[in-house]
Amino acid sequence: MKKSGVIFLVGFLVLFTILVGCSPKIQETNSTGESDSGDSPSKETFNVGLAISMTGGTALFGEGVKRGVELAVKEFNDDGGFEGQHANLVLYDDEAKPEKSVEIVQKLINQDNIVALVGPANSGNAMAHIPFTQEAKIPEVVPVATGTQITQEYKGKDKNYIFRVAPLDGVQVSAILKELIDKQGLTKLGVIHDTEGYGQGGREDIVKQMKETYNMEPTVISAFDPKELNLEPSIREMNNAGVEAVIFYGLAPQSAKLLEARFNEGLDAPIYATWATGDPTVLKLVGDLVKDDLFFVQSYTIDQNEVAKKFHEKVMATYGEDVFPIATAQGYDSAKLILDAIKKVGLDSEKIRDQIESFTDFEGVTAIKSTPFTKDNHEAFGIDEVFIGTYNDDLQIVSAD
Repeated sequence: MKKSGVIFLVGFLVLFTILVGCSPKIQETNSTGESDSGDSPSKETFNVGLAISMTGGTALFGEGVKRGVELAVKEFNDDGGFEGQHANLVLYDDEAKPEKSVEIVQKLINQDNIVALVGPANSGNAMAHIPFTQEAKIPEVVPVATGTQITQEYKGKDKNYIFRVAPLDGVQVSAILKELIDKQGLTKLGVIHDTEGYGQGGREDIVKQMKETYNMEPTVISAFDPKELNLEPSIREMNNAGVEAVIFYGLAPQSAKLLEARFNEGLDAPIYATWATGDPTVLKLVGDLVKDDLFFVQSYTIDQNEVAKKFHEKVMATYGEDVFPIATAQGYDSAKLILDAIKKVGLDSEKIRDQIESFTDFEGVTAIKSTPFTKDNHEAFGIDEVFIGTYNDDLQIVSAD
């Protein structure tokens, strides 16, 4: 071979290796919910997408959702699928990065030809990629991301393709304030929040709702830098103000530091937080401290009812553990909405969207209603569906009532 030919071949191989290495991370699952080895499915299939973080800061949310979606797909296929066609789950890891989320959602739509999508875990990722699902008329059910604007972005359109099965931030704040002010009659409430988007948005929701609904203001508000994770100054502010309860807005590592700071500083007030504080990462980091007057919003607990109990048993039998019960349950209901719609109307994506919006007989495992959505409301959980959870002595998350 001539020298120029060798150089060309080497250059081609290097380019090919780079392109392969840059491709999105994918894991296809077959009808049993187990990883596909790459062989073509034996039955005729259609694709349902899952775009969620399997790595990065919200990876545990992603793993929980993945398991719930797999269970829903397996049940659908075991029941015969749709006219003999089985659902094939196509999963990409968005790495908790908005730009990656855009990339994989476009691939799912344009190359994998999905009929519907479940995902993501991060609100920033959702806002980055929903223009593509909306434009392509692909129904998307969000199982984790809680940013208010996600389902509102296309509310004014003739057809909004974005739905959510997760507690909206504003609804979580309403549930906490209802518990503390309406039920317990407390008046001295402190707020601790991180200085990034999640915490700032939570602070705004709390202040706005306290003013508009109760004509009240927080007794004290303390912000902290999530990069430093020093919560003791905030706890001291709560102690000095003599608050009766603390409302906390932060993610799992911050929640763990909050509990450590409360223990070290001797704060006697209970802490109420969003469902992010129910992340099992908190338990892993601080152990028994989660049992000390810690409460957070939930849409599902394993003791909620017989349906929830049986679902938890199914998760345990399948995986040997329930890594993130609420995320798994919300993932299951998100996928089941899509698959139940397909049973009723077939594989046309626009008809699937219409059916998801018009269910009157849906049966899920979370607190979702039989009529989850309307044309004007694409949120599965309102103030009457969410509730307050806590840890029991066995370190399981249960209803606080």
